Amino acid sequence: MARSATASQYLTVSGSVCKPAGVSTNPDFVSKATGGRNESTTAGIFVICPFNLSPVPSDGGAIIEMNVILYSIDGTPRTSTCTTVIGSLNRYVPPTYSTKAINVPAESTGVVAAWTAGDFGGTTGAGIPGSAWTTVTCILPPQTAIGLLYARYNPNLGSDPQ
Repeated sequence: MARSATASQYLTVSGSVCKPAGVSTNPDFVSKATGGRNESTTAGIFVICPFNLSPVPSDGGAIIEMNVILYSIDGTPRTSTCTTVIGSLNRYVPPTYSTKAINVPAESTGVVAAWTAGDFGGTTGAGIPGSAWTTVTCILPPQTAIGLLYARYNPNLGSDPQ
């Protein structure tokens, strides 16, 4: 049963929570106060970043929008590919993926890549089903960083926690 709506809240985490995916370390991926950075000048790095929202309904639906801010370290524009996966903790909502190519500008202010329910077959502005289990993976080109991850959410959307 859905709960009543309230004002949106925000979860914000530094890109420094990201880590290389599939390997324990990569010397070119550096976590700093300004985010998770690929400091290589030649190779991209595949990274994974969690969205940890707690408490959340077991089948999700609380997150309305997920955002990742990418920026250039060296002032060179590049393209990054990021994929967000959603699903529920109890597997009621199976894993669902949405991939975007993101043009990272030369400016150090970066670019915001956003995902909404519309990216997963739902209605933009509604809660994202399965958003209780959410991660973002990106192929960070050389000299590119993830500065910030943030989610707009309503803790009263979705089902009651189980």
